[in-house]
Amino acid sequence: MLEAIYTLGHGRAFRSLQIGRVIRHEQEAFVLHGRLQGEERETAIGLTKDKQGDSKVRIDGTDGHKVAELAHLMPMQLITPEGFTLLNGGPKYRRAFLDWGCFHNEPGFFTAWSNLKRLLKQRNAALRQVTRYEQLRPWDKELIPLAEQISTWRAEYSAGIAADMADTCKQFLPEFSLTFSFQRGWEKETEYAEVLERNFERDRQLTYTAHGPHKADLRIRADGAPVEDTLSRGQLKLLMCALRLAQGEFLTRESGRRCLYLIDDFGL
Repeated sequence: MLEAIYTLGHGRAFRSLQIGRVIRHEQEAFVLHGRLQGEERETAIGLTKDKQGDSKVRIDGTDGHKVAELAHLMPMQLITPEGFTLLNGGPKYRRAFLDWGCFHNEPGFFTAWSNLKRLLKQRNAALRQVTRYEQLRPWDKELIPLAEQISTWRAEYSAGIAADMADTCKQFLPEFSLTFSFQRGWEKETEYAEVLERNFERDRQLTYTAHGPHKADLRIRADGAPVEDTLSRGQLKLLMCALRLAQGEFLTRESGRRCLYLIDDFGL
């Protein structure tokens, strides 16, 4: 049941990245239906996905919708025994944490984030071919404002939710003083345009863009030290739960929308 609900809201399963494993044997696709009961109305949703990974989304009887629309209709948090990778699994997991909040709080975030990923991919490919920075300007002209906007949204979200995270974490881990700091992915007080131009030769040697919002992080410390170096495995799991709960509470307060919690193993 948890797998079905998660898949309906994300277009993919959380236990397996191979879509064929969640489609019944000898069937070409899976079909999921659900009804979301809001305070004022009920919304019917449906998702069909075939073995090639193609999705069809239906909302209130109409086709042609995107999986992102389902995700927006169904804000959910997944809590599993492996979920503490949020804390010790590297910056990409904490970027995803921030981006979940930005996605549900900023209407333009998903489009901006998708365009950013596309431009970074194109820029990295161009780095293998260009010899002068001027040849990259067409990409950077589009990339820079997107990077700055996404970083602003992330910074505002992390600042807005900081008190919620601190209060909730205090209930789970009262013996620690926890702090949170957002790192945007390039030098503070430096324009992103300057960073890209100054690091052109290094990026060209690496064949990828070394600085930017794709390198952002949310640093979490307990009593002044990184939590992954201070907390036990069990304490990390408690902290992960506290952070997920804080996100849901912040979402409800800011938008009036409720968050669905999927708990795979309550014992953790």
